[in-house]
Amino acid sequence: MSRCPYLDYESNSFFGNSSDKYVCKLCGKKYDPYSAFVEQVCKKDYGDEYKNCEIYNKYA
Repeated sequence: MSRCPYLDYESNSFFGNSSDKYVCKLCGKKYDPYSAFVEQVCKKDYGDEYKNCEIYNKYA
């Protein structure tokens, strides 16, 4: 799996992941664990899609 090196995981609960978030360390935006953006861009199963991300290209 290809994953953006600037993606961080913020765990806020002891049971389950209902309040957990993925955090973009470049722009500070927080995303739900099952966000389409995270799954399709930040941590896509193949390729390096994060390199096409607007945020990645602007700040990295």
